[in-house]
Amino acid sequence: MRQPLIERQRYAVTFQSKLSPEKRAELADLVIAGTKTVLELSIEYEVPRRTVNGWVHKRKQQLGIPGSTHGGDRTLPPAALRRVAKEKEGRVAAERRAESYRSELEDTKTQLERLVETLNGMQITLEYYMGQRPLAGAAAQ
Repeated sequence: MRQPLIERQRYAVTFQSKLSPEKRAELADLVIAGTKTVLELSIEYEVPRRTVNGWVHKRKQQLGIPGSTHGGDRTLPPAALRRVAKEKEGRVAAERRAESYRSELEDTKTQLERLVETLNGMQITLEYYMGQRPLAGAAAQ
């Protein structure tokens, strides 16, 4: 049998946080910056993960950072954060290699243009000399 609403209110537990709003914002900033995870803070401060997630969500709203599109604020686990960081490092390395290859390609194009100019000059010189007839005095000797 259900208790009347008045009696249930008598047993309601109020939760007074042991952390100040400033400290909660500071901890949320650690999660947002990726310095700590929600789980780490939850264990360290003996607070439910849901509570820490609430602090992060509230702080993101204060800072104007968009939250999760799936409803609620889901912070990636450490393994996923490492995987994302590794993928980012891979992209950065690939971009560096691509830039290096672009630079090498430009150098090669410049060298090729110089070689083509040299060959054109040699061809003009060869045509000049091949088209020359021996001098009249040199042929008589």
